[in-house]
Amino acid sequence: RLYSVASARDGERPGFNNIALTIKRIVEDEDGNPVHGVASNYLCDLERGAEVTVIGPFGSTFLMPDDPNARLIMICTGTGSAPFRAMTERRRRESIRGIYGTLHLFFGARRKNELPYFGPLMKLPKTLIDVELAFSREPGQPKEYVQDRLYARGKSIAALLRDENSYIYICGHKRMEAGVQEALTDICAANGGMAWSELREEMRNTGRLHVETYY
Repeated sequence: RLYSVASARDGERPGFNNIALTIKRIVEDEDGNPVHGVASNYLCDLERGAEVTVIGPFGSTFLMPDDPNARLIMICTGTGSAPFRAMTERRRRESIRGIYGTLHLFFGARRKNELPYFGPLMKLPKTLIDVELAFSREPGQPKEYVQDRLYARGKSIAALLRDENSYIYICGHKRMEAGVQEALTDICAANGGMAWSELREEMRNTGRLHVETYY
C-alpha cells in the first residue's frame, strides 16, 4: 500500500539517504474488534537490514508550496499526520533562517497515547505552529473530533480562507472528511457569508486544497 513520507524533502537527516514513514500496527478498530493489518504488520515485523521493494514517491499530489510565507492549514487523524510531519519539519528548518509563514495543525486521535509524534509536537515553539488536538476516546473526557476544533477556531479559520496565500491539506480516515467539509461550510456561512462549495472548487483549481483519505 502507499504510505506518505514523513520526512522533509531533503531527508530525515539532511545529507543522508534516509526517509521516515508513519506506521501504526493496528490491533483493533473503533468498536474493539481485532484487526490484522497486512501492510503495517509486515513492516513492523521486518528485521533490521531487511531489503524491501518500494515504488514512488510520485510527487503529484500533496505538494507543499515553495513559497516559505504560505499559510498552511493541516487537518488530519492518526497516521494521516505523516505528510504534515514532513511539512512541519521542512518549515522548522526554514525558520532557522527566519523565513516562514504560519502553520495551523488540527490533529485527531482516539487517545493521547495513540497520537503519533505527540512528544516532539509539544516541543515545537508556538511561533512555528499553532496546534489543536482532538481526542475521541480519551478516558473521562467528552468525545471530540477535528471538526469540533475547527468550529472553536471559526473566526481565525475564516480569516485564513480569505487569504489567497492559504493552503488546506486534509489527510486521514475517510469518515473524517465529511465532518470537516460540513464544518468549513458552516464556518464560511457564519463569517461573512462565504460559500465553501465555491471556494473549495477555486482552491482545488489553483492547487490550494489537497485531500488524501483512506478507508
